[in-house]
Amino acid sequence: MGSHFVDPPLFKIDEGYASSTKETPIIFIITPGSDPLSDLRKFSEKKMGKDLKQLSLGQGQGKQAVAMFKKFSEDGTWLLYQNTHLYPSWMGTLEKLIEDLKRPDIHPEFRLFLTTASSPHFPISVLQEGIKMTVETSGDVKQMMLNA
Repeated sequence: MGSHFVDPPLFKIDEGYASSTKETPIIFIITPGSDPLSDLRKFSEKKMGKDLKQLSLGQGQGKQAVAMFKKFSEDGTWLLYQNTHLYPSWMGTLEKLIEDLKRPDIHPEFRLFLTTASSPHFPISVLQEGIKMTVETSGDVKQMMLNA
């Protein structure tokens, strides 16, 4: 068949970013053992010249998440909400924040990144608005070496 059909494509954050705007969150659908954080950090250093801000979501993180959104959406700093699937009761707030991305006062360089595992609680409207990317771990030694 050839390597084009056998080898999985490499994860390329720059392609997702090129399709994004301040209004489109970039959503990483994660699988067990995968974590796009290191790639995203390197990419933000390259594109912004600084590290992105991040928050791992869970019970009690809602107020801090909203405060970070307000602050960083105004100054254009990239924001990553990790493990959104672990906070199903906050999904309504996340939907409202995604709607707020359309406001004219949102900095044009602002980007919102989300990581989530497959979850029935993750809002369909957010998936429809966002750019979806997956990062899958590979048991293939060649792929692990390329990723490293």
